[in-house]
Amino acid sequence: MEKDQAMIDLGIELYVKAHGEGKYAKDKLVAVKGMPATGQAGGTVETTTSSDAVKVYIPDRPDTGDMDFTYNYTETALNAVKKVCDNTAKDILVKLPDGTGVEYTGQCQTWVNEVSVGSVIECTLHTVPSVAPEFLTSAQVTEKIETE
Repeated sequence: MEKDQAMIDLGIELYVKAHGEGKYAKDKLVAVKGMPATGQAGGTVETTTSSDAVKVYIPDRPDTGDMDFTYNYTETALNAVKKVCDNTAKDILVKLPDGTGVEYTGQCQTWVNEVSVGSVIECTLHTVPSVAPEFLTSAQVTEKIETE
């Protein structure tokens, strides 16, 4: 991929491992249909006093929000994702098409989504970050994934 070229979703990969364990397995967890936002704007806190002519605010801390991934249902895919949804902390790595990525720690839940006529059956991998997502260079991402 050419440097500073816009990217599309083709090639996003998702990896999950036990928190603090060694490297991520070389194979992605499951093919996902996109990537959620890596954070949300923080709120505002009012600090107005009786001597202020207008209301005064300061920014509140940013919110990581929930990070949900959608994937197509197959028994194999659902079972693979269910294995990482065990109520323990996981390290989660999202590799972008240019090799860079985002990593965070959180817990996972999964389920089969609602289904309607004429649609693909999909599942959600719901992750709740316990730390702010960290952006990684392509070299850092490569170092974190097993090659053998």
